Amino acid sequence: MAQTFKRIAADLLPKLHPYIRVPQRMIRFEKASLRFLGLKACTVDHDINDLLSLSWGKGSEFILDFGIHMVGFLSFHLDYIGQNMDAPCRLRLAFGESPLDVTMDMDNVKTWISTAWLPDEVINVDTCPQTINLPRRYSFRYLRVQIIDTSAKFKVSFSNVRCESVSAVVQDHHIDAIEFPDALLQDIDHVCISTLRDCMQTVFEDGPRRDRRLWIGDLRLQALANYSTFRDFNLVKRCLFQFAAVRREDGSLPACIFEKPTLTASTDYITDYDALFAAIVYDYVEASRDTETGYLLWETVLDCVKRLQSNLNPDSYIFEVERTKHHIFLDWAKGLDKSAGAHGVLLYCLKVTNKLAVRLNKQPPYNDLILKMTDAANSFLKDGVFVSGETQQVSYASAAWLVLCEAFPPEIARKALLATLAHPDALKPLTPYLWHHVCDALAKLECYDECVHLIRSYWGGMVEAGADTFWECYDAQDCMASPYGDVRNNSWCHAWSCTPTYLLRTTLWKTVKAERVGKVTMGELDQRWIKRSLGNDVI
Repeated sequence: MAQTFKRIAADLLPKLHPYIRVPQRMIRFEKASLRFLGLKACTVDHDINDLLSLSWGKGSEFILDFGIHMVGFLSFHLDYIGQNMDAPCRLRLAFGESPLDVTMDMDNVKTWISTAWLPDEVINVDTCPQTINLPRRYSFRYLRVQIIDTSAKFKVSFSNVRCESVSAVVQDHHIDAIEFPDALLQDIDHVCISTLRDCMQTVFEDGPRRDRRLWIGDLRLQALANYSTFRDFNLVKRCLFQFAAVRREDGSLPACIFEKPTLTASTDYITDYDALFAAIVYDYVEASRDTETGYLLWETVLDCVKRLQSNLNPDSYIFEVERTKHHIFLDWAKGLDKSAGAHGVLLYCLKVTNKLAVRLNKQPPYNDLILKMTDAANSFLKDGVFVSGETQQVSYASAAWLVLCEAFPPEIARKALLATLAHPDALKPLTPYLWHHVCDALAKLECYDECVHLIRSYWGGMVEAGADTFWECYDAQDCMASPYGDVRNNSWCHAWSCTPTYLLRTTLWKTVKAERVGKVTMGELDQRWIKRSLGNDVI
């Protein structure tokens, strides 16, 4: 079936739609202690229309602001002014998703992932005039241009700076136009949509800057947001068949895949991601009514939940992390005990597998195991809060997944969830990925006001900090927080952070008093955001 699945995925390859963005203004960043990132954008003496008339020599630099986050290909025209161009012009270009990218240097970065992801390039231009077309795709709003060197005999000038942005979503694509009485929720919904659009390329990428790959955990959340906005079922279907095509000999699925140069499974393996593939298939079949895909992927779904089951104690059916060496994610929070949370993930995935079976008129395979694991889940509830591991750790991760798997009656679950979230020692999430599951758990138990409050404080905090797209990680107390040891390797447009639009447009609809007011195109939404960012000075 692998070749069949590859062919199905290949036939669903989307066309990427280009659209041109140009810089809106020249700026500089000044220190601002009261701002989250400690920086504020200020205009400079020159208008963007003056760029062509300006010349730049060794050691000079400038920053261009495009007014909106983009994913695409940069080009510009470079000329020289002076006697002769008797040496190359050496430039450093830094592509900023956030102000930190264009204000911090990229030297001495101490991180456990590759520094080749850092968003800067050094290029040498031998002759001018010349139009420079950079072959690599970038993800940015700000462009910092540093003239490292020319010579005493010439300076350089820049003109026709532009970015050919690309996405699987065309600019005239219509989505439901929603009005929220709360302006912050309006912005949150907008930023979610922008984040999702920029990650929708030939697959649902986790981040268009880093890693540019399709991950199971991210795909699940992107697909949910997509069903409430763009409704691009073919892109979800393509990604599902790509994973199924690279299924391993034991039936497990890799955590992520590589598209190029050929479809290849990554060596990364995450057991909770493997199991969650079942949920993605079920959600897709429910949203699209495409039961044929459900039938084709049924065997893959049955296999993907098996490895996580190997962590179950054969007598008590309690999930024990230490039983295997397989990596379990849940979140990047340091010191997180994952037994309770993973118990919830597995139980959740077994239940959605049963639901998919019913949808496909098959016999549900996990009725007995679900009963045993549900009974075993009582071991994770102590003194009214959810706990995990030998230390009885209290965490948001444990609470979220034990609620989502519906291991407890709603009233008991509601009291325990709220008590856990209020516990002074509860370990909080680092990533929007887990914060989403906390929000989803609150919504499932009809704690709608608490859910909206969390969305406003967490995702709203990013908006108020200047986010055009939502970030890979966010700690309101630490702007330099990073899972990788250095904020300069963070992704500032990351797929797993786009889900508030899904909750706001579905479960929370009545609570937030949302109203449909027709349709709006992505191009119109983009222009609104640029105007919001820059005022009336829009080019």
